[in-house]
Amino acid sequence: MLRQGLRRVQVPKTSQSGQVGVIVLLIMVVLLTVGLSVASRSTQDLFLSQQQVDSTRVFNAAEAGIDQALSSSFEFEGEQATGTISNFNDGDIDIDYQITKVNQLETRLFEMISVKVDVAGNANNGLRIEWSKLDDCGTEDVPSLVASVYSDDAGTTRVRHYSLEGCDRSDNFLASSSINNDGYRRSYDLPLTTDDLFVRIKPIYNDTNIRVTGDGWTLPVQYYNVRSEAVNTNGTETRIVEINRTLDAAPSIFDYAVFSQSTLVK
Repeated sequence: MLRQGLRRVQVPKTSQSGQVGVIVLLIMVVLLTVGLSVASRSTQDLFLSQQQVDSTRVFNAAEAGIDQALSSSFEFEGEQATGTISNFNDGDIDIDYQITKVNQLETRLFEMISVKVDVAGNANNGLRIEWSKLDDCGTEDVPSLVASVYSDDAGTTRVRHYSLEGCDRSDNFLASSSINNDGYRRSYDLPLTTDDLFVRIKPIYNDTNIRVTGDGWTLPVQYYNVRSEAVNTNGTETRIVEINRTLDAAPSIFDYAVFSQSTLVK
């Protein structure tokens, strides 16, 4: 009787089985990385969106503080008035605003647009006018000024005009002084009388920066600086809005004529 033996066949191992495991692991790592990136991006977008909402809320609150300040009386004693709005709109925003009197005028004027300077109450003092941060008359359009001084002559409003040169343009202009004071390159000391009420200053030939102060005296209030600060008490958002409220002034067309009762005076 023949006996048939069984022989075990051993399959040799290859490197492909290990490679499959590595590929699967890499795929899992990639998928995990993509998932974490998407989750992180979504969280970041949500945070930025909420931050934008909070920023808009706080900014709107700061503007509301400006509106509240502008609606209040500007006839206050001292140099500054303040106010507070707590829990704005029954929320989590506090607002602090302040109104500050400014006794000098410093601004930028567009060509042929006038600005009003209140000079009532002066005691035969002058007005120091500084303007233009341009200096080279050969290559730059250095602006000149026209200053119109309005006065009360026994109930009749009269006006006298001064043409202040930026450069030597003609004999009809008054010579200005060359300076270098905080960047300003021209100045003129305008004489005043006790009857003078206000001065309108207009640049010609170009726009200009201008600063007007009292020459030997303190000017009346020329404008009000209004500042509003809103703070989110539950976060870190803070927004500040700042504006200037100028004095009431007639349009530039009134530089050319003044009407007083039944008399028209030029």
